[in-house]
Amino acid sequence: MRGDQHVSLSLATAGLVIAPWAPVLDPVRIAVLFFGVFVGSLAPDADAVDAAIFNGRIGGLKGKRGQVLNGLAVVLPIFGYTIRYLIYYPLSLVFSLLLRKSYRHRHRGLLHSFAGIGLTSLILSGYLALILTWLGGPLTLLPAFGCAFFAGCVLHLVEDTCTRAGIAWFYPFSRRRIAGSIRTQGGLEVRPAAFAVVLVLAAAGMLIAPFVTTASSEDLRLLALAGTIVLWLLFMLICRVRRERRG
Repeated sequence: MRGDQHVSLSLATAGLVIAPWAPVLDPVRIAVLFFGVFVGSLAPDADAVDAAIFNGRIGGLKGKRGQVLNGLAVVLPIFGYTIRYLIYYPLSLVFSLLLRKSYRHRHRGLLHSFAGIGLTSLILSGYLALILTWLGGPLTLLPAFGCAFFAGCVLHLVEDTCTRAGIAWFYPFSRRRIAGSIRTQGGLEVRPAAFAVVLVLAAAGMLIAPFVTTASSEDLRLLALAGTIVLWLLFMLICRVRRERRG
């Protein structure tokens, strides 16, 4: 998917999950969570030199939302180059030595796998911890950013799973891919945008639910989480996601 589609779907999903927690979370923590998801939603594409994370600008975003997100996007190249040169390349070398096979850098390879994004999240959080410690800054919000960043990466992979190229979730241990039917180039593809609208409406519903229902906060949080999972499963079903057939 395009960068703007990843951002829209990931932030809308985060909004749905976070909405029932809004009354008990301070605004700074909420901002950190959304920022972590924002960066994570683009991070796996750091294996492609023309990715949005290197540009400092996300095409396709318009209006006030586009102005805000593109204002935040100016810091994306810092994360992009850090991930590409200080995490992705070293990890590729390590896996090449451990698995004793040549490793060819390619898009939707290691950074588009569960192992890749998990290790990237841990290493990036470690880098940030070192920088904050050196600067004398607080570390209290770092776990929130790290978890949100990982969640954004996972959402990126789920979103790419719905495309025709698909994702090899267990690469480099397995090259078996899971793919859907969404076209990433050419043609008119409205499913990602339509689903983003559904997620935003569901998030809005969660925000107003405490004022129009008698459901407890715990029930609303469980409902938001379950609703997110169900909506994504339905979207994957609509996109006809399935395992790649063996040749």
